[in-house]
Amino acid sequence: MSRSHQFSSIVHQRIDKNTEAEVKSVYGPVSFLNPTQALLEKLNKQDAATGLRMLWRARDNRKGRHMLVVAPDQAKNDLPPGSTGTRAVLKGIWRMLTVYAWWDVSWWIAVLFTIGSAIFVVCGFFYFLPLAAPSTEFHDEGFIAGGVTAFVGATLFTIGGVLLIVEATNENQTGCFGWALSEVFSHSKSDLETEKQDNAAGPRPAVCEHHHASGLHRKGQPQLQHPDSGRKWEWWPSWQELRTHYFHEIGFWASITEAIGAIIFYISGIMALPGIYNNTSQPVLWGVYWLAYLIGGILFVTASLLYMLEVQPKWYKPAPKRIGWWIGTWNLIGSIGWTLSASFGYCSASWCEYQSDLSLLWASIAFLIGSALLWYEAMDKHPVKIAKASG
Repeated sequence: MSRSHQFSSIVHQRIDKNTEAEVKSVYGPVSFLNPTQALLEKLNKQDAATGLRMLWRARDNRKGRHMLVVAPDQAKNDLPPGSTGTRAVLKGIWRMLTVYAWWDVSWWIAVLFTIGSAIFVVCGFFYFLPLAAPSTEFHDEGFIAGGVTAFVGATLFTIGGVLLIVEATNENQTGCFGWALSEVFSHSKSDLETEKQDNAAGPRPAVCEHHHASGLHRKGQPQLQHPDSGRKWEWWPSWQELRTHYFHEIGFWASITEAIGAIIFYISGIMALPGIYNNTSQPVLWGVYWLAYLIGGILFVTASLLYMLEVQPKWYKPAPKRIGWWIGTWNLIGSIGWTLSASFGYCSASWCEYQSDLSLLWASIAFLIGSALLWYEAMDKHPVKIAKASG
């Protein structure tokens, strides 16, 4: 059996050991890497007959999300509604605007990338408008306004990139489901004492030890909570965990690649500052500023492809129904745009400067869309999927 079809790593074995459910249908898109999805079913036949299952996903696990799969005939019972309707989406957008999940590293990553992308959109206008509409230009618009916004945006991207590694190394390793399903996935006595068990299902982050779990919620609604206590924070995993688990994780390599790309890209952000860029010789700009810009863009492309691959059932089969896939897709578009922008920097013709600044603008807009989706995903900790009817 290939590695992608079994829980073989030390971290996966912890999850398997700590769950009260049977791990089934384990699979991933790359045979020699860790699985990215698994279906979890309750061992008790009476409970399993309800059709309630948990869908474990590597990306969701990293971001503290817990997917509940509901059978079509159970969807109208005392269960949370599906997460794809208009009402559910509007609630998700409202959470983005009203909940400040400062305890959640995934929230920080999304917010930093969203604000950073918005700043780069403004930066793109500062660079592009003087070329497209010269009458709108103000004194030193590109050097000062463009340079400062590029530096601030790159700073936020770098912080967000480093936090991606922190997020990846603090994934849920406890087998926590994050749901309390009456007589299906119940976890502890204290949960039974604090919540009424009335044949209903609802999110229960209090039973989790993951850093995303346990604070701000309303009864009967998907919850976002800050942890009063939980498993210890890890800045970096042990060598054994790296060797046996993380080196085989698609998401880990995507996060590492994104972080390295952001750090290298930050060099161009620093050099864009007024007083540095306009006082640097062209050969140095080509060898440092544009090269860092180019390498950063290429690494962002690689990371985006890996994030897309992580959520796909097969390496060649897209997953347009997954929000994580669209996040990767929009980031891929943005990464390609930034790579093109850097490539045009090695050309001295006027049309090259025009295309470079235009590419920066539309690429930043693509990053902004992807980052906004990332923010939405970070606030949707307990998605519900209505399974397709069989037959």
